[in-house]
Amino acid sequence: MLILAGAAGFWLFSRGFLLSRMVLPNHSSPFALPYADISPGKGSEGGLGSTHVDGWYPAKFERTIVLVVDALRIDFATWSDELNATYFDGSGAPVNGDKGRLRPYHNRLPVINELSVKYPEQTMLYRFRADPPTTTLQRLKGLTTGQLPTFIDAGSNFAGSAIDEDNWLQALCRRPTHTSNDHAALETVGKSRPRNLVFLGDDTWTSLFPKELSDTHATELNETLWRAASNGVQPAWWARVRPFPSLNVWDLDTVDDGVLSRLPLFLLPPEATEHSMAPQAAAEVRARRDRWRRLVRQQNMLSHSDFGLSLQPGALTGGAALNSTMTSNVVGPEQLHRDWDVIIAHTLGVDHCGHRFGPDHQAISQKLTQMNRAVELIVDAIDRSDKPTALYVFGDHGMDPKGDHGGDSPREVDAALWLYSNKRWNTKEGAKRSARVLELATSLIESEPLGSSLDTDLKHGWWLNTHLWDDYRSTPLRQLLEPTKLRSIPQIDLVSSLSLSLGLPIPFNNLGAVIPEMFASD
Repeated sequence: MLILAGAAGFWLFSRGFLLSRMVLPNHSSPFALPYADISPGKGSEGGLGSTHVDGWYPAKFERTIVLVVDALRIDFATWSDELNATYFDGSGAPVNGDKGRLRPYHNRLPVINELSVKYPEQTMLYRFRADPPTTTLQRLKGLTTGQLPTFIDAGSNFAGSAIDEDNWLQALCRRPTHTSNDHAALETVGKSRPRNLVFLGDDTWTSLFPKELSDTHATELNETLWRAASNGVQPAWWARVRPFPSLNVWDLDTVDDGVLSRLPLFLLPPEATEHSMAPQAAAEVRARRDRWRRLVRQQNMLSHSDFGLSLQPGALTGGAALNSTMTSNVVGPEQLHRDWDVIIAHTLGVDHCGHRFGPDHQAISQKLTQMNRAVELIVDAIDRSDKPTALYVFGDHGMDPKGDHGGDSPREVDAALWLYSNKRWNTKEGAKRSARVLELATSLIESEPLGSSLDTDLKHGWWLNTHLWDDYRSTPLRQLLEPTKLRSIPQIDLVSSLSLSLGLPIPFNNLGAVIPEMFASD
């Protein structure tokens, strides 16, 4: 009987907790809308029920930067004026003098608050709710496919296999295969070239997307291969992929420094062009380059074989050009700076600080400060660009009070998402429209039989940030810290929104909705 009871219990557990899911092999097509009774987006070709369209929705931005700050919890990204003005000793009582804040992770990303106040129509901060399991590999699956990985998938967090189902990264790199003889369709193929892609950081991405994140440098060096890659229809595309090992949680800097030491290659003009600039402009570029260098903690990263001597510490003028490991006859330093379309960067220092020390250690304060300066420099580069560019900064998950993650506790699932662009996308009129959308969605949800049992943020799209309040419950500050109201979205909503903003079709298996603020102003 005991054996039968144990077997029955295991069967129930495997069926209920270790859920499996079916992956559909279908892929969304950029040339056909998902339903015959809807119209294409503004600026697209094709009418109602058309079998040929020029994309689902016109791209909102010419360039996109995706910066994943692993384990960026929502209260790491929020700002409190009360905390900024008050300091504490170990007991939580206010003291005179700068002895440090009670929590080292608060108010360490002031750039988010500063730009939100200065440019409210260009930026917005969201509570970015993850679905468990909150492990990096499973979250990346959800953030690219729009699907919900199950707990049984968590066992593959350290040995991920390539993703076959439809995802936005695959669509980004997909070569058009439209076979129609229609002239307009062939013209669309020419427009829908794969994007020039840059990837830097956590090597989990390359295990999930080995084909999409494949560096084209070797192909560029072979004229025959490069000509074949052009396919006779569209210009060939290039990719620069620099993954770094991610599993050593005691290493706080290697992955981050690998990202931060390479980003200037794409965000700053090449040093070789400084001689043609006006003296003041050249001095300004050198000063910006020096600010990037100061972010890199392991200075040996600057003398890596990807770079020339000009990036070594102290070499602020002159120096050798980038060497052949990053450039080719096809893609030189100027093309690296001018022609990229999408940059994906994934840093790990915040997450590793949590695993090694926990969030209450000063190391996380230093790491968040480093990320804040990096975001400042990225925003500076975006603002200087004449191309509409979007920046997405988000965490794939949060962390619990011990610095761990994987489960479904509030601090593990409450990540942050911050959007910024050098063009207005979140206007006052758009905010009013998106508010009406949220009100309608709330009424529809509450009319359903189970609607009243859903969490408040799922019903209303808003969430009270009580984490800050909870952190200081035993201090005099609790009376001053009122829970702040933030927009809340599921992480899978980023998939459909990012896809449409890139001018791509939404992945076929996506379960997420569109973030209304991103399109309500169009």
